[in-house]
Amino acid sequence: MKTVKPYLIILMFGFYALACSPPKNIESSPKNIEQAKPFSVGDYQYTSYDQKGGKVVEGRLSITSEEPRRIQAEEQIQLKGNWQLNKAGDQERIGNQVGSGELTGSIIEGKVYINLNPNIADANVLLEGTIEGKRFHGTWSFKGYAGAISQGTFEANRK
Repeated sequence: MKTVKPYLIILMFGFYALACSPPKNIESSPKNIEQAKPFSVGDYQYTSYDQKGGKVVEGRLSITSEEPRRIQAEEQIQLKGNWQLNKAGDQERIGNQVGSGELTGSIIEGKVYINLNPNIADANVLLEGTIEGKRFHGTWSFKGYAGAISQGTFEANRK
């Protein structure tokens, strides 16, 4: 019995030390912290492409604000800004992504969602992508009530 007590005390201190040490998980690595950063406010050089790789539009996306917003129990980052885009190809049915306008968006679980036509109920151009350093890239889609009308890829680089 006398030899069991020291082992129990050592075991108890070992559990205490483990409970007090900071967790070592993947989420605390610098790479994932960088990816979890909010979208940077500023101007981005934007180019979109059709499904065959041809340029559709190019120009500027400006993110003017990013604000935390709570929707039910989930906290998100709300984005606001504007855009100025010029047609670069001869594609038709690309939606309202030529000229200029306001944009809204959000960051949900590391993905960025932007609506180039937030004041329109139908015929929206939506961007969905990820942030990697100063590069935002993903897919765009021109959607109506019936679903996707046309789509492609895009990339936006921070100026």
